[in-house]
Amino acid sequence: MRHRRKRRKSATVIAVVAIMVVAAAGVLTRVFLPSATGASTTGVSGFYLDVGASASLGFQPTGIVHHNGHRTDTGYANDVVAIEKAKGVVLKLRQIGCPGETAESMLSMGDHCYTLPSRQLPVAIKFLHENASAIGLVTIDLGFNDVRPCLTTATVDMACVEQGITNVRNDLPKVLAQLKAAAGPQVHFVGLEYGDPFLAHYLKGGASITAATQSLQVMTQLDNLLESIYTAVHIPTANIAGQYKSANLTPARLPNIGVVPQNVASVCTLTWMCTPPPWGPDDHPNNDGYRAIADAIVAKLPTTW
Repeated sequence: MRHRRKRRKSATVIAVVAIMVVAAAGVLTRVFLPSATGASTTGVSGFYLDVGASASLGFQPTGIVHHNGHRTDTGYANDVVAIEKAKGVVLKLRQIGCPGETAESMLSMGDHCYTLPSRQLPVAIKFLHENASAIGLVTIDLGFNDVRPCLTTATVDMACVEQGITNVRNDLPKVLAQLKAAAGPQVHFVGLEYGDPFLAHYLKGGASITAATQSLQVMTQLDNLLESIYTAVHIPTANIAGQYKSANLTPARLPNIGVVPQNVASVCTLTWMCTPPPWGPDDHPNNDGYRAIADAIVAKLPTTW
């Protein structure tokens, strides 16, 4: 009888140990998830504050003539959330962008999306203060609309470009300073540069090819400026121009059109600029274009949070 009780006690100990091992394995499975790069990341949650203009809201055309598009849930911010979720990082998205927003209007009283005294920048600052102890991501999508009006006509308005570039140089650093001052220590920032949707003018031929070449020069100047501004305050810059192959002049075949430079083909593939009415031409990205932007953002995020 004594030996039987001893064996029963040993079996009980083994069973308890087995249960503990299984439970621990279950915890590890829930907490440590493989990342897309093969490294391990802990299951974490945080916020994603998406600051910017219409592209920050995933705007795309509606197919309604003279309509300026509508917000979608297939923009780059939505894609970033999905990509990070697959790696075990759950980000709660907060989009506060305003169509037409510029670096200049972020500091002025001309924000048409909010009722004064509320504007996008104070809303962002308030949100960051309220979440100062949280893990978070902030993307900044500003600068494009400062030069966009200069590029939509048949010829590039260089005086307009000069003013827009000056506004970005003067105003964006002030916006970044306020956002960074409000953010907690666990917040990651990523600044966005831009592809050049107006390369699509190339398809019109003649003088429009010159306009396309000039627009690329302007967008390259803008991207260089944006990168220098972000770098100065230690914010990584998403290489969207690279995703859009903006500098690639290699001949490429575009369906139903023929051979064009690769950068033109990319614009036609990733935006609505080469789409006939009533859906186009529209300089907003399509679903593929937004995913390309998201990939550029994710490339600048930490492997582990």
